[in-house]
Amino acid sequence: MKTLKDSYTVMIIPTPTSRAYRFSLSKQALKTILGTTIVAAVLLLVFIIQYSYMVRDMWELKSLRKETKAQKIQIQAFASNITDLQKQMTRIKDLDTKLRVITDIGPPPENDQLKGMGGPEERGADAVSETGNVQPEDLRKMDENLNRLKSDAAVQELSFEELTEAMKDRRSLWASTPSIWPVRGWLTSGFGNRISPFTGSVMMHHGIDVASRRDTPVMAPAGAVVSYEGFDSGLGKVVKLNHGYGMQTIYGHLSKVNVRIGQKVKRGDVIGFVGNTGLSTGPHLHYEVYVNNVPVNPLRYILN
Repeated sequence: MKTLKDSYTVMIIPTPTSRAYRFSLSKQALKTILGTTIVAAVLLLVFIIQYSYMVRDMWELKSLRKETKAQKIQIQAFASNITDLQKQMTRIKDLDTKLRVITDIGPPPENDQLKGMGGPEERGADAVSETGNVQPEDLRKMDENLNRLKSDAAVQELSFEELTEAMKDRRSLWASTPSIWPVRGWLTSGFGNRISPFTGSVMMHHGIDVASRRDTPVMAPAGAVVSYEGFDSGLGKVVKLNHGYGMQTIYGHLSKVNVRIGQKVKRGDVIGFVGNTGLSTGPHLHYEVYVNNVPVNPLRYILN
């Protein structure tokens, strides 16, 4: 049997007048209870620490996800801007080419680094995948496209400086070059061989046809002198302009003529009105451009 030295007596008195409750605990049981309490306290402390770390990590993860989403949106917008800039650069290059044709100053300067490289079809707006993940390869291609745009812009700046100097020397030629649409409308037939709507056979079309409402004003595309106005069996009422420098333009199927032979006109002056005279299937303007008496495609000179 255990002695009193091997146990402890615990007395509990709820109130001064209440009956006391006594119970005994052995030293071994007390050690077990204390040990269990300490272990439980340690485990609780470890749990609280781990939980605090987990809460912090979850907060950081949520913050990183939010930041990553914002970065993806920014990258997508940046990629889209690169694509827009590439398209604008392509239009600028086309304009540069047309201006060089008009001014006859030769091809633009070249950058050897640009040879063999693509244009707007390179990855731009689609640099971010459909899943929204941004890959290192995507960022590398975006960086390459941006560097290419910088090189293109530098070359284009040199080209426009050259064009500016050339245009200063060719101001008179520029004022006399047919460079705007002579009428508002829809291009219905281009320059070159086509099937004639009247004979059904292939014939050379020396100009372009622009459909428009009857009596729409027809404007001079550049400074010139009226060299002819009259009637042609095929073109109906016709006006011819002599722009100098070997360039002439012809306007057919007019309903009315607004100029006379020998009159000087400026770019934008109304020389006649759209009609349906001559051999015509409907109201439209037939427009021809000649350089040294050779018909050329008018679209090569139209800038607007």
